[in-house]
Amino acid sequence: MTANRAGRDLFLRVGRTKRWVALSSVLGVLTIGSGIGLLAMAIYLLTRSAALGAAATLSLTILGVRFFAVTRVVGRYCERYLGHLGTFRVLTRLRVWFFEQLVEADSVVLANQRRGDVVAGLVDDVETMQDRLLRVSSPPFVAFGTLAIGTATLLAINVRSAVILAAFFLAGAFVLPPIMWSRTRDLAARLIQLRASRLTEITELIDGLETLKIWGRTDRLSETIALLDKQEAELTQQLAKIRALLDIAVLALTGLCVLAIVAAITETTTSSSTIWWLTATPLIALASFEALGPLLSAPDHRAQTDAAASRILTTADSSSSPLQTTTPKLPRAEDFSTSPNIEITGLSYSYADASSVFIDASLSIPFGSTVAISAPSGTGKSTLSELLLGLLPSQEGTISIGGHKPSELRGLQRPCIVAVLQDDHVFDTTIRDNLLVGDGDARDPQLHAVCAVAGLQPFLEARVGGLDAAIGANGELLSGGERQRLMIARALLADAPILLLDEATEHLEPALRSQLIESILDARRGRTTIVLAHDADALSSVDAAYDIDGGKFVARQR
Repeated sequence: MTANRAGRDLFLRVGRTKRWVALSSVLGVLTIGSGIGLLAMAIYLLTRSAALGAAATLSLTILGVRFFAVTRVVGRYCERYLGHLGTFRVLTRLRVWFFEQLVEADSVVLANQRRGDVVAGLVDDVETMQDRLLRVSSPPFVAFGTLAIGTATLLAINVRSAVILAAFFLAGAFVLPPIMWSRTRDLAARLIQLRASRLTEITELIDGLETLKIWGRTDRLSETIALLDKQEAELTQQLAKIRALLDIAVLALTGLCVLAIVAAITETTTSSSTIWWLTATPLIALASFEALGPLLSAPDHRAQTDAAASRILTTADSSSSPLQTTTPKLPRAEDFSTSPNIEITGLSYSYADASSVFIDASLSIPFGSTVAISAPSGTGKSTLSELLLGLLPSQEGTISIGGHKPSELRGLQRPCIVAVLQDDHVFDTTIRDNLLVGDGDARDPQLHAVCAVAGLQPFLEARVGGLDAAIGANGELLSGGERQRLMIARALLADAPILLLDEATEHLEPALRSQLIESILDARRGRTTIVLAHDADALSSVDAAYDIDGGKFVARQR
């Protein structure tokens, strides 16, 4: 993929864009063609009426004027309405497609991307792509369709005028766009990159606003934003100058074409049947040039959409594993065991430029057992979590959950495995809404039950609003322990066959930590619970305990 074709490649992936380009182009040609017909018929009507002294004998011409006037208005409305409707539908599919790529992307890839870059892709870059259909793809078809109509009309009146119109129009169409493209391509790409960088920096700085206040560096926020705004203003000004010169060039080309046609018709002898139309030829040329302006602006919009599309594709194509050429077959609910065993066989995994995390590791976890897996920080606990959840692909060896790969389990109506991870997200809404992520159909008694197990019930009773109390952005109105209990309650509400706890009680005191783990294990008897922790010695109720040592699972003697 090259940056100059990124917009085209992106829309080919999204699909179903050609029909909207075709429809918009046809309506654009119809609208401008009606304008040409309206001017021609109106001038003919005026000249004949002046000659005859009345318009009574020109009823057919009057009907033609009305027809073209109505057609132009209706055509313009349909062009705008259907063109924008198609754009919105394509943008909707693009957003959904891009989000699906993010969902399917490896967690390692997303972790290596700044959040502002991803947000810029979902918001600014996708919004920029709205210009692709109406201002890049359609204008060439509209321009040359209009040229065909204008030239054909003039051929019936005056051949020399038709040749002059075609010459000037084609000169503008084939000479000016490459000049525009060479001048705006780099500027437009830099502008898109700058806007994305600004959003990324602002997102980063606002997220760290409290830290900046503590260190007395809030001036960095305003200075960074001011600098980015200044750079954007400079680029925008440069583009505005080029666009102004383009407008002048179009006006000059149009004026020269009209003057050349006027000079040509003054030296032309015509028959009596066409003399009344001769006065319309300059205005027909003038109306035809209406389609040239959008064509000459297309390179500018193309440069911006190509730059935005390149960023979107770069994010979407980021993957630490080869692209799959076939969609994995998802298990049907009736084919999936409600009591899945976990089998890890010959697992090997390593990150780029780092030592191996797992080396030919194997582990069997029967359904209904409680297992503790211990390891120091940075030795594989989080990697194991992401492998079991299907967020990372296994490089060597196999991971089987109920006879299926973890990545194949996303199609199930109810999750087979849920987890409480160290960096789980809670949403800026109420406690109730965050709990319902686990089970959208749950009622208040179920919500209170899981809160009781997670030790969150006293907080609900003391908090104004109870379940409907707001928790702030990422749970900032909660303490660390309350936030952790909320995530545990959410996972318990899902009532999945397998629950994975990755340092889920890290923010609690040791005594409360053991008490909460015992409460969770007691509530989940008969289902699989895997506890990942720095130290498994404090877990007395598990069926088996393992250490991750040398990239392998080593069973503890009990």
